[in-house]
Amino acid sequence: MANEAGPIIGEREDILSILRDLRPYYFSLLVAQLAVWGVVVFLSERSGCIDEGIASCAVTIGLKISGLVPLSLITSVILIDAGRYLMVLLRNSRERLITRAKIEGVAEGETIGANKMHAKWSEWNARRIEHERRGEPFDESPPSRDDCNR
Repeated sequence: MANEAGPIIGEREDILSILRDLRPYYFSLLVAQLAVWGVVVFLSERSGCIDEGIASCAVTIGLKISGLVPLSLITSVILIDAGRYLMVLLRNSRERLITRAKIEGVAEGETIGANKMHAKWSEWNARRIEHERRGEPFDESPPSRDDCNR
């Protein structure tokens, strides 16, 4: 289901279900696995390779690791897809944590604001009561929200 501009991100391409946007990772992992298998076979056949020559050694290694290509392909698909799904899970987890932190931050900010407002009103009321006790006029206006935001 590709459009004219190119493949859709995450679109499956072939029978191995290789995602087109992750193709370089699959093939890099496949080549790395086959290289490791080649080294293992070379080390196990070292004495035979030295006696037969480089070309014969390369053919022997190629024949021995050819049976491991399907296993390496499947392993590449499994590892890359598992890593991709793990990244999705981690991203979702991170987003939930950030959302929770924002909610808690807003609640904490509201509590701090309410405490500031209460303190301003308490101070204003104490001054008003003190003026009344002394019989002096009190013409100070009550605190507003703007006073508490300073």
